[in-house]
Amino acid sequence: MIQSAQYFEKKGKFDKAVQLYSRGGNKRRAMDIAMQRNLTNLIDDISSGVGDGDDPEVMKSSVSFLMQNAQYDKAVEIMINLGNNDEALTVAEKYNVQLKEEWAKKLIPAAGELSAQQKKERQEILLRVAKLTKHQGNFGLAAKLYTMGNEKIKGIKCLLKSGDTQAIIKFATNARDTEVWVLAGNFLQN
Repeated sequence: MIQSAQYFEKKGKFDKAVQLYSRGGNKRRAMDIAMQRNLTNLIDDISSGVGDGDDPEVMKSSVSFLMQNAQYDKAVEIMINLGNNDEALTVAEKYNVQLKEEWAKKLIPAAGELSAQQKKERQEILLRVAKLTKHQGNFGLAAKLYTMGNEKIKGIKCLLKSGDTQAIIKFATNARDTEVWVLAGNFLQN
């Protein structure tokens, strides 16, 4: 693959060369060519499979290149895969990157045996992600995240905006909170 990539590079077929370098394991060379030739669609292919054997420097350079070329959604995905969750969340908030549910789950630290400080930080991250998804119109995910953060009122308000009657009934039944019941009842009455 590397030999074929070198051949295509000499012939000026840079898109094929980038793909072959990437598949052949020389992601650094693939990234260099892609950045030199401004092949942003191929950078996503190179960096989409971030694994244990991948060079983190190559991935970081792809993030900075994507940020310079306003490819924020791809940059956020790579940052999440690299474990730079705080930076990824900041970029997503700043540039209103549409969060997928799997990204949102990766951004939130796992709930387990955490210290009081870690619980507080997790709560803050959870609410930031919920607020971002709410502003993007993903009310179902926002409601789920607010509920995980013990913000039942904000959760039911997100569901009310979605208009999903079945989800509202289920949420109100499980919430066991009079204020949630009143909000749900008013919605259902209308």
